[in-house]
Amino acid sequence: MNVSDLNDKAKEAFAKSLIDIGVSIFKGIILTLMVLPATLIVKATIEDNSSKISIVEILGSMSGPTYISFLALLSIAFFAGHLFRKEGVKLLNTIDD
Repeated sequence: MNVSDLNDKAKEAFAKSLIDIGVSIFKGIILTLMVLPATLIVKATIEDNSSKISIVEILGSMSGPTYISFLALLSIAFFAGHLFRKEGVKLLNTIDD
């Protein structure tokens, strides 16, 4: 079944679903990038260590393949979110009022 075979209400629902999926992926990326520093702050306050915890040090201590796979997954998620949103908006714009 093609999207062009659907009626306007179904196209609109499908387009809104695509946009919601894309926004959810972006929210997941933002949540991931915000939780990491927050967990480091909580870890530093609970342990009462005088050693400084730095995101730069943690990223520097990651092995090469781990760092590359982390960036690859983050990039794939970003482009997937962008693709879903772009297709949803494009489909919404093609609906005849």
